[in-house]
Parts: sequence; C-alpha cells; structure tokens
Amino acid sequence: MPLGSDVLNQKGDILSKLGSILSLLDIEELKKNRENLNKWKALFGDLKDTFGNITENQIAFMLVIIKIIKSRSRKKFRSEESEEKTNMRKKEKKQKRSEKRQERADKRAATKQNISEKLKPVRDALDSDYGKVLKKIIKQAISNVIPKIPDIIISEILRSFDCDLSTEIPVVGDGLDTDIVIRIDQVDLFKQLKVTPDKGVGKYFYEASKFDMGIPFPYQSPFPMNRFLYHVAQNANTKFQVPGQSGKVLFTIMYDGVDSFIISPHYKGGGGLAANSTVFSDIAPDTPSVPGGGVKFTVAEFLKDYLYNIKVIELQGLLGAMLEINAGLSLSFGNDGKKNFADILGINKLIGILNKFIIACDGLDLGEVSTDTISHLQELTDDDGYFNFTAEEEKNFYVEAERKSNGVMKFASCDNIEIPLDREIFENAADEIMAEIVKGGTGTEQLLMVLQTGVEGSITKHTGDTFKDLNWNWNIHFMQELVINFPLVLCLALMSTKVILPIVLVAIIVNNNTLLAANPAEFVKLFKRVFVRICRAILKEVLKIVFKILKQFLIKLLIIYIKMLLATQKGKRIKMILALIQTLLPFIADLNNAKNCKEILMIIMKMIAATGIDIPFAPPPKFLQFAAMARSGTNSLRTFEKLTVKLENLGIPTGDMPDGTPNLFMLSQFALADAMDEEETINGVVHGVLFPVVASGPPGAVLVPPTKVVGLKC
Repeated sequence: MPLGSDVLNQKGDILSKLGSILSLLDIEELKKNRENLNKWKALFGDLKDTFGNITENQIAFMLVIIKIIKSRSRKKFRSEESEEKTNMRKKEKKQKRSEKRQERADKRAATKQNISEKLKPVRDALDSDYGKVLKKIIKQAISNVIPKIPDIIISEILRSFDCDLSTEIPVVGDGLDTDIVIRIDQVDLFKQLKVTPDKGVGKYFYEASKFDMGIPFPYQSPFPMNRFLYHVAQNANTKFQVPGQSGKVLFTIMYDGVDSFIISPHYKGGGGLAANSTVFSDIAPDTPSVPGGGVKFTVAEFLKDYLYNIKVIELQGLLGAMLEINAGLSLSFGNDGKKNFADILGINKLIGILNKFIIACDGLDLGEVSTDTISHLQELTDDDGYFNFTAEEEKNFYVEAERKSNGVMKFASCDNIEIPLDREIFENAADEIMAEIVKGGTGTEQLLMVLQTGVEGSITKHTGDTFKDLNWNWNIHFMQELVINFPLVLCLALMSTKVILPIVLVAIIVNNNTLLAANPAEFVKLFKRVFVRICRAILKEVLKIVFKILKQFLIKLLIIYIKMLLATQKGKRIKMILALIQTLLPFIADLNNAKNCKEILMIIMKMIAATGIDIPFAPPPKFLQFAAMARSGTNSLRTFEKLTVKLENLGIPTGDMPDGTPNLFMLSQFALADAMDEEETINGVVHGVLFPVVASGPPGAVLVPPTKVVGLKC
C-alpha cells in the first residue's frame, strides 16, 4: 500500500524548505565559516542511501529531519552576538587547523578504497548528539510502548474476531463437546519449544525467570509461559494448570506425546480463592466445575487474565528479533550451528509482510481509540496486496536469505556494507539482560550497552583492518536500525509461542476456526486482521515518541530562524514582535493533537511555512520618499557585480578555471540575472492597494474607498 503522491510531495517540500532555512542560518551566522556547506549538500544528496526508502518509512523520515537538525554543532544554536565575537578568533584558528587536517585526510583517502569516500559525508553528519537522541527514543519506546502491548493485543483480537464484551469461553460439556486439540507447530511457528532454554539462541526465546514446579498453585507471577510450555512438551500425558493474574485456572494443557497440545478451558471457580480467604485452597484446581454449574470467563476476561500474568516481551526477546531481522541470528539459527535455508526464506517473507503492514500508514490514526463500541468498529479493508511480491522482491528474499545464512548484517546507512555479527557477544548480552531482570530491573541499560558495543566488538573479532580504518561509528547505525525498525522488531518478537497460543485458542472457540497454518507467513495471512491491527497500533505508539522529540528540535530551530529574521529589523515594533514570538506559532497546539501521518506532514510544513513572517511595513518619512525618484532601477550587470562580491566573500571561486576555460558556473549566474532582469523589464508590474482614508471635501469628511494602484517595475 504505497503512500499517496500528495504525501510524497509534502515530504519533498519539507526537506527542501528545511534545507533552505539551514543554508540561510549557515550564511548569516558566520559568512566566512563554510565548513558545513559541503556536508549539508552531501547529506541531502545521500538521504536515500543513508536511510533507505524514506518515502515509505515514517520513522525514517522523521529521523532524517532530526539528523539534519542535530548534525549542526551545538554552538550554532547559540545566537548571542557576544559569544560569536569571543569565539571568532578561535573558530578561525580551528578552521585553519581543520583545513590542514582535511588536506592530510584527502591524501589518505586517495590511497584507501572508494568506499571510504562514499561514507565520509554521512559520517560527518553523525555526531554524538544524534546518538543521544537515538538512545532517548529507544529508552522511551521500551518504557512506554512495551507495557501497552497486552492491551493492544486484547483490543485488537476482540475487534478482529468481532467479539463483544459478553462473548464467553465455553467449557467441555457446556459449549464444548470435547477438549480442544491444537498441533504444536500451529502455535510454535518458529520451533522455539524444540530449543533448550538458556543455551545459544534459546536465550532469546524464553523468559528470564525459570519455571519452578516447586511453587504451589498459582505458581509464579509473572508466569514464564514459554518455559512452562517447554516443560509441558517434555512431560507427555501430564495435565498442567495455566493460571491467570487473578489466581484462577484459565485452562489445563497436556502434551499428547505425538504432536499436539490438548487444552480444556475452566470455569472461573476452578482453582480460585476460597471465600473470604487470601490463601489458595487445597481443592484440585485441575478439575473443572460440574458442567452448567459455574460462571464462564468472557473472552475479554480470559485474554486480560492470561496476558496480564505473563511478560509479553522481555528485552532479550527484543534483541533476538532485531538480530533475526538484521542477520538471521535467532529464529532461523540452531544451537547446533545449522541453518535451514527454507526456514530463513520463510522468515524473510514474513518480515516482508509485517513491514508492508507497518509502512502502509497513510491515514494511520494516532488518536486514542474508543473501546465502547468494539463490536461495531469498522474492519480493515481485506487487501491481499500485503502478501503479493514482485519478481524483484522475491529475488531479494533469496539474496537476503543467503546473507543471513552467514550471520552477516547489511548496514544500509553505510553504503550497504556487510559485517558478520559475533553470536557470542550478543548471547552474553542476553545473559546480562536476563540477570538484571531476575534482580527486578528492566535490562534496558544492558540492551543499550550491547547496541553501543556489539558491532564494534564483532568488527574487532572477525574483520581485518579495512573496516577498522574507516573510523565509522557503527554502533550509532546499529541503534538507528533498531529505531527505524522498532515496530517491525516488536511485531516479530510478539510472534512467540505464548502470544500465538491465545490467538489460536480464541479463533477456534469464537470463530470455530479449524483452518490453521504452521508456516509463519501463511499464519499471518490467515490472521491478517489481527496482525495488521496490532502492527499499526504499535507503530502509532512509536511514532508518538519520535514525533514528540522531533517537535522539540523543530520548534527550537524555527524560533531561532524567526529571531534571526526579526533581528534584521530595528525599532520598537520589532521588539514587540520578538516579545510575541510564541503567539506567532498558533499551530503548536495542533502538533499535540495530530491524528494521522498526513496531518503530521501537513503540520510540519505549516510550521516551516509560518516562518515567512510579514514584517509590518511603515512608509519612510516624506522627505525620504522623494529620494526614490533618484533611483536608477535594477540592472543585471550591477546584480551580477554584487553577486560576484558575495561569492568571493564566501570563498567560492569566480575566476576562470585552472585550465583557462570559462567558469560555467559564473556564466550561468549571469544568464540567470540577465533573464530575471529582462523578464521584469518586459512583463514586470507592481500591484498595490491604497487603504481607505478619510479626506476632507465640500460636503465634509469623505471616506475614500480602497483603490487599486498599478505601476511599472523598472
């Protein structure tokens, strides 16, 4: 579902206008200091290579704007004249040193691979400030988005299966004829339960807390469901209870010893608390109540009790999903070091489908969704375009599968350089994350640590001096990849056995769905309404975080720009306008109420356009007005003369080329000035309006209406 042309045009307009603002700021702050000019030109020309397809990924597009703004040094945001004067001499000296260093760098670059030259413009634009922004986004996404995911899953399952709040979970003998039988491969889509916990890639699949059968019912909370299901699969023909957050048994589950789970839902009373008691009773919680004699869970209650009692995503699982997307180092990788190419290919196709869900955000609702009318909400359009790929896309799946089979990550923002990631570094990081979670922490700092060191460590262990000598901050790009793909990473991490199980269970119960799939891509196609909704809801939450940070930087930049425009004028009127700057941005409130991606783009463009302040015009004193008659009018030669002087002051050569040939750039500039002068001479006209005035006349005061004035432009 490609974005509309209007959205693409808006993005182009935003980048163009932002580029002109930044160029003007560069010129006005220090006309002699042109160290950033080439960087900006290179940055704008390299945006697509740096961020991939910024026309489709909304997060990538917002990061482009943040990166453009933050690539400017902090000193450029200091507009105080005194500071500029104080630092002028230092900057001149620094510039001279920078020029000498640049000369030496150019000599070294001539002897290096061409790739170094391609990387340099983008490398210059990446600084520590941008890295801090990325870490801030990751932290906020972890703390703000992940806790909301259980509610997102619940609401979207209810909407997708058209459940109202009274739909009940039947029990055997009361709505169900027999136990529910589900093949394990229909809920364990990535064969996670075949992998031993705490070893190799198993560290990404299972919870930090180990499952302990020694703890009396209701066992542990949060309940390590994946570890529990692994235990069930290792103990055939044994019934186990699955508790909810309420302490009640939700269902019993048993492995038949062949290929399936046998599940029996419970009434609310089974395994619950005795009346007026805070201690779990000794009744056999695995025995359902007498058919017809109990109160059933509603689907909403069942899902809430189940999902609130587990950790839907832990950060080691998030790390594993990221490694899978980038290098195939978790879901498609066995602890024996073997990889099944067909599995890798299937996962690649799944990632392609999920990515289509996410990038198709044209009109994505960013507002709060009411849950009052769940059963009446409009369903998404049944669009099978998510699952159709071109021949070129299918070819890319094979190419990517080949790359991932070698555990190699491709850095799109680094001219598609491929670097092998070290498994041991990231598996050790998973150990550290889980150890912190067991202590009661979140594991966020441990995750950020491996994001900042993992790629550098891999390069040190597995590559030669070629990559080391590039002097590239690889880890910033690793974090950038996580931010851009964060919704995709979350969606893939959600496809864990413990999350898929309730989706399948509700589908069988509510929709009598017996058509299930063991292939991940086919499974998503079968449950597309669920996953489209979940992916988009997650994207909405991540976009809110990135957009909020973008607003802060953009507003700051625009205020500086406005102040610069106003500072070019003198007098009380301008001082008054400066005091009212905040009122010049009435649309700030709109930013906080943006409801969809189109509105975001429109508001950003509106913000930028609002900087075109119309400085109130006051006619000069009358005695000066007569001086206008002495003006000669514009002239292309004088225009070109002034342009030449300004270009020379900026350090731009205006003479002939070194080989003696004419300077085509200067010739083009003269042609431009001459054409503009000719157009004004032939077709130029001035339109004006005389505002209504009160004039004295024979009958007394007379109101002279507005009068149109037309003049020639000389």
